Amino acid sequence: MLAAHRTLLPRPARVALAGDPGLGGGNLWRTALEHSRAPDVPVLVSDPPLEFGDGTRRTAFSIAELDALADAWASRYVDRGVRPRDRVVVFVEDSFEDQLHLAALARIGAIAVVVNGRMPADTALGLMARAAPVGLYTDPAHLQLLDGRHRELPGLRWTITAEAAAEPGDLVLPDKARYRHDDADPVFLCHSSGTTGNPKLVTWTHRQSVAGARFRLATQPEPEDSLLLCAAPLSHGAAIAVTSFALLAGMPIVALADRSAAGLARGAATHRPTTVFAFNHSLAELAVSEADPDDFASVRDWVNVGDSAHEAHVRSLVRLGHRTVDGAVRPGSVFHDILGSSELGWAALRRTTTPDTPSSPRHLGRPVFAMKAAVLREDGSHADVGEVGMLGVRGESVTTGYWNDSDTSHRSRLAGYFLSGDLVRRTAMNDYFHVDRIVDAIHTATKPGHSVLMEEVILLALPETADCAVVAGGAGGAGEGDDGDGEGRAAVPVAVVTLRANSPGRATGPDRTQARDRANAAELLARANTALAAVGQPDLAALEIAVHETDLPVGATGKVLKRQLREKYRDLPGYLAKAPNAVIAAVPAEVREPAGTEPAAYAGSDDEAAAVEGLRVIAAAVLEMEPDRITTDAPFYAQLEMDSLQKTEFVARVERAFQARFDAEEAAAMDSLGDVLSALRRAGTPVRAQDVTSDARAGAGPGASASASASASASASASASSSAVSRDGGSR
Repeated sequence: MLAAHRTLLPRPARVALAGDPGLGGGNLWRTALEHSRAPDVPVLVSDPPLEFGDGTRRTAFSIAELDALADAWASRYVDRGVRPRDRVVVFVEDSFEDQLHLAALARIGAIAVVVNGRMPADTALGLMARAAPVGLYTDPAHLQLLDGRHRELPGLRWTITAEAAAEPGDLVLPDKARYRHDDADPVFLCHSSGTTGNPKLVTWTHRQSVAGARFRLATQPEPEDSLLLCAAPLSHGAAIAVTSFALLAGMPIVALADRSAAGLARGAATHRPTTVFAFNHSLAELAVSEADPDDFASVRDWVNVGDSAHEAHVRSLVRLGHRTVDGAVRPGSVFHDILGSSELGWAALRRTTTPDTPSSPRHLGRPVFAMKAAVLREDGSHADVGEVGMLGVRGESVTTGYWNDSDTSHRSRLAGYFLSGDLVRRTAMNDYFHVDRIVDAIHTATKPGHSVLMEEVILLALPETADCAVVAGGAGGAGEGDDGDGEGRAAVPVAVVTLRANSPGRATGPDRTQARDRANAAELLARANTALAAVGQPDLAALEIAVHETDLPVGATGKVLKRQLREKYRDLPGYLAKAPNAVIAAVPAEVREPAGTEPAAYAGSDDEAAAVEGLRVIAAAVLEMEPDRITTDAPFYAQLEMDSLQKTEFVARVERAFQARFDAEEAAAMDSLGDVLSALRRAGTPVRAQDVTSDARAGAGPGASASASASASASASASASSSAVSRDGGSR
């Protein structure tokens, strides 16, 4: 049905289109039609179908049909009295219908306010009030959700649904009704995810909204078999930007509304895309879903937008699909991790991973050519290499600001850069590494905890976990300060994890008991804290296993709502006392007794030799080297070049193979196999020679290559104090 070889623009035509001075968000579909190579050939599939002008429901559309449909709806909006600069809210079930009405309103100079259909009614009404719309386009389900409260919006003159509106038919918008946009004219308002607070309305203007598409048209041609599966929320700025590019380039695109793992599998099996474009939440769900490789055999590229992906999930996905290297087809695909947001308008940083790429957790990549990035101090000066600071971005695609919120607009700028709200560090090679979101940093009594690094470590150390969120909790009576800004009472880290469906610890039915659940949580907590200590991060005060969806709440775009979790654990002792059914384990407030010093019974015996051999096997698997190269006195860091996250994985595997538990100080002090052996002796760990080597080899089986190889400085720089950094920039 879709055929890139018929619709994809050749390079000269792409360059000419990129240089068209009239191109902008206000006339994008009409401009795509004028430059189209095959205007009547289908270029887009909408899943679910869209209602066409004659009342039938269609899935496949050419650019000529899309433009005609937008014209017809624009005529209807003119008939309703909509004029240039008027705002009209589009609040429907998330699908390509959002972008149809955006295009219709833009061509008459009106401003679409696209609100994610999964947003709670109260939050959606707050956004609507800020936009002050003259009209609301919705569907029966969302009209019922609003429960009549939208009528209280000042200035709202009308509300329509597709079912109640007259069919747009084949109405043609008269030329006198077409608005001639200036570069700075607002075209539509989308919104941030609201993970750090209330969502903000982000302004996209005529020229700014296509800056990213212009850049890619001019610089990145696609193969003639290309097909893009867009599974990001279709009301989100990222999906609007990539769809706009695809329609301009004539690149076939499937706009998929079902963003679940099952939906992605169905979409990939049906449409055979070469590229899958989605948010981290959808890709993470797919990564732990035991996907059928046949469904994704056509995939060459994954593009993750929004929050950066966790290394454990990336490694699962690049095993699917295929790629071409030096003309030869090889198994395994390419993962493109993109740091972007509603405010940035296009990718700011990009990192590419293949099955052969060394692991590098929290690596954001380098700035794309269309953007300039910097690590900034609070005074606007540039941070030194390796110093943690605020990520600033500037480029033509960056938003002009927040609608009806000049205060936040100005506060999100510093030294000519837009502040993304992230804490990062930069290497001498201009590689950027993510430390945390500014508002998510955890100010403990002893040292700062960086939630995204802690999540990365936990996912690598606990392979039975599917997803994880770490937030600040209150040690007693209150959370992190009276207003959550980290300036009051010291906080403690709390983790929430979901378990993989096939996890041994995920008991169901009659085998499941509260005691068993809590014992499993306690075991995960102990292992997580050992791993965190190895990279210089603070211990978790508690770990909860999510049993219900509400235990790990996500917003309309699928991102974890950490602000809700912070509120939940604001008084951690109180929560533990009042939630007896929660599957949670907590570290006692009192300090643990030091480990015993009695030597193990196997010291100096054949069992000790077996233990040494087992340790060699584990270290070799983690470091991907021959066991013979690893002696008992070889320093982990200086000689074996083990980095901090490889150390985390090594310690976790040793604990599993030897059924041992090391405290944080012991784990941090280990710098050779001899150190580990001494710790096993002190713990009195019973080991049988015939078991330990086989157990160690089992621990180094499938999945061993998921070890992280971030630079050795990651732990030190992540531990650098961020208490001076309190500014909250943009919100993804």
